[in-house]
Amino acid sequence: MKISFLLDNAYGIGGTIRSTVNLSRALADRHSVEVVSLRRTVRETALSFDPRVTMTHLLELRRTERGYEGDDPRFREPSHRFTEGADHLERGVATHLGDVRVEEFLRNTDADVVIATRPKINDYLAAYGSDRYLRIGQEHLTHAMHSEHVRSHQDAAIPLLDAFVTVSYADAANYRAAITGSGTETAEGDALITCIPNAVPAVDVEPSDGESKLIVAAGRLIKVKRYDRLLKAFALVAEKHPDWRLRLYGRGRQQAALRARIDSLGLYDRAFLMGPHAPIEAEWAKGAIAAVSSDAESFGMTLVEAMHCGVPVVSTDCPYGPGEIIDNGQDGLLAPLGPTEKDSVRAFADALLQLIENPELRYRMSQAALEKAARYSPERIAGEYEQLIEKLLEQRRSRGAQPERIRAGTEHAHRSGAAAGAAAGAAAATAAETEAPAPTPASTGSGPAIAPVAEETPVQGPPPGTAPAPVTASAPAASAPSSPLSPAPAAKKSPSPVHPTAPPSRPFRRFALRVAGPVLRPAVRAWRRRRDANRPAAKLRRPIARTRVATDGSLVIRLLAKRLPKTPSVLLVRSRRDSGTPHRIPIPPRAEAVDGWVEVRLERIAHPLTEDRWDTYVERLVDGKRKRIQSELVETARLLSMPAPVDSDGVLTPRVPYTTLDGYLAVRAWHRRGHAEVTSVELGEDACTVRAELYGLAAQAADEDGSCIVAVSRAKTEPDFELPFQLTPGLVPSASFELPYELPAALDSGELKGVWDLWLRAGTEDGAPRVRFGRLLGDLSDRKKTDLVPRVRLGETETGIWFYFSLVNDLVVALQPLPLEKPLEPAPKRAAAPGSKGQSESSPNASPSPSASS
Repeated sequence: MKISFLLDNAYGIGGTIRSTVNLSRALADRHSVEVVSLRRTVRETALSFDPRVTMTHLLELRRTERGYEGDDPRFREPSHRFTEGADHLERGVATHLGDVRVEEFLRNTDADVVIATRPKINDYLAAYGSDRYLRIGQEHLTHAMHSEHVRSHQDAAIPLLDAFVTVSYADAANYRAAITGSGTETAEGDALITCIPNAVPAVDVEPSDGESKLIVAAGRLIKVKRYDRLLKAFALVAEKHPDWRLRLYGRGRQQAALRARIDSLGLYDRAFLMGPHAPIEAEWAKGAIAAVSSDAESFGMTLVEAMHCGVPVVSTDCPYGPGEIIDNGQDGLLAPLGPTEKDSVRAFADALLQLIENPELRYRMSQAALEKAARYSPERIAGEYEQLIEKLLEQRRSRGAQPERIRAGTEHAHRSGAAAGAAAGAAAATAAETEAPAPTPASTGSGPAIAPVAEETPVQGPPPGTAPAPVTASAPAASAPSSPLSPAPAAKKSPSPVHPTAPPSRPFRRFALRVAGPVLRPAVRAWRRRRDANRPAAKLRRPIARTRVATDGSLVIRLLAKRLPKTPSVLLVRSRRDSGTPHRIPIPPRAEAVDGWVEVRLERIAHPLTEDRWDTYVERLVDGKRKRIQSELVETARLLSMPAPVDSDGVLTPRVPYTTLDGYLAVRAWHRRGHAEVTSVELGEDACTVRAELYGLAAQAADEDGSCIVAVSRAKTEPDFELPFQLTPGLVPSASFELPYELPAALDSGELKGVWDLWLRAGTEDGAPRVRFGRLLGDLSDRKKTDLVPRVRLGETETGIWFYFSLVNDLVVALQPLPLEKPLEPAPKRAAAPGSKGQSESSPNASPSPSASS
């Protein structure tokens, strides 16, 4: 059976796309699956679709590609159906050209089932779809989340579909009430409205150990997710537990507002916007707690993703998804939404504190979360979709109507079965002589066969926590056709004649081979050996790797065996600036692969790395050719709780594997005899306080008389300056110092371009050893875009002081122009209409005042 999914943009990273990736992969085990993207704007998908899934697109919007359609006048014309957003035309989401392309596809597709994934596409499917295939709409939000415009169009489209699937049971009841007038019954002739949750697969990621003191949240940065509420709650948590951190993964329109919120709450060194990350599971596994702070969640894929990684979830008890997924107090916590926002923030903070302050409860919930996540496995969800398709086909059969292609396959199967029965009767006379069994109807015929459904089974699964009956396929009887959801059996080849007649040329060919063979065979073998020795080796395929940090800090690199050379090869780890000796580590033969992967270890002790970025390759020994390794997954969770990697000589040697921007595996390594690891940067009213832990030479330098903090200018126009510090002894000694904002400003040459690197110097002599302040420990190879300290304005001037981490993660202080913000001018008053007493502020045409816009 061919199943087609229609996506608006298969090249993004949203929850609808992730759900389609998971479901299409599971259905591809038994069916032909196609994913059709209405638009294509980039070369590769951000999420990995199964290679068995056919990817196509209807609009080519890449300017560098032939067939670019962005200049078509119809692309600048709004959709003739309806649009979901005010800016959808300018973004190319809802255009008339899109209408035309979708209509062409739906008129001509050869699919047996078409599944639409959002309101606009559901509307297309209802308007342009055909009875030749089953038409199934999906809802990945909720009925209440849509605007009235979108809701009214989709409500009108649903009765024209065969089925409509929501991702929560409560939302299915809401749709039934809106469409049929009842929350429990579906009116005769209307679409079947049911709930099938999203598919969320288990991942090959090591579960969280719960020791990281890290809260993780992930999703689009949009208003409904209420990350502002999470930040307010985390501010309350940080007052009691300042050693805990918060990470937000994702992108969206609220990013600037959330950055401003972080700075205003003083959380810039504790809460971090991490940007998008795929696959996200490796980041979930770093967390000790997952947080969902939404006002509403249609399903909550992030909840199940976190549960798959063994991370207990704290979620608002918002409508729909979370309450159907989380068993409160067992595998997560539900924080109630209070009568006021302050109450909701307090309740969410209390739930976070309950898990932070009770490690045993965290561990118990993490184990329960792993068990709960199995309910949403793609195989199980695909089975529920197959049950739905079976039920829809049975409904059509009971009405005497089926999709034309499926009906044609049924008739063909019955004709093939009748013909096979006649052939079996004719062959019975010779059965004793040949002792060959007659072919059965089930083993003949090449068309798809439809089995009658003996009993109608309910499609809607039970509430979460209870297991529905598994979908099983019984062995087909000789007189019964196969299931419609099973692949059609291949037709048997016709039996060969009993006494075949040799072609006329065969005796001559035998004679020629008998005479010339002894002479030609050695010559051909010699020619092949010489050709193979001189011809270039086979082209190398792109290696694919999954990398995990071991408990000792070594890197375990698993390579996909089928992408490796057949001849001996090595893992080459090479410095980008040729600053160290390359390492060549033998790769086990492909025959030794376990589950399709071979394992190589980059040992911490045996394979030292100098301070640099190191790229990884697979190199074939026979000719020295090599290919960079494509990174599929990097797991660095262990780096968050691992002790600082200091060798016996006191040298700090952290290394962090990561995926480059172009998708390759690399390692960021540092090698420092001394280091001051910055633990906090606190902006005060007049000065910035920096605290750091001291390792190796830094710990020794701090004890020297005359030791001080030195700010070294990068330019000759600004002088260096020195600062005192306070030393706190301990197993890992620490230092702290204050840097007054006035000091670098007073040393400015007048261009506001001064930049100073911060060092700890041992003693007062010239040439005394110095060590840098920076952030090298942990799981991040680059901190320039995540560890952001806000700029500080010096009084009422346009001089800004900025503390930031450089490209090598060292702490730097700089001067930068910080223009004064212009005050907003009040909007001119509008003249009142004749006969009116003035215009109310709540009027749709009223201009908001500057204070109201804040």
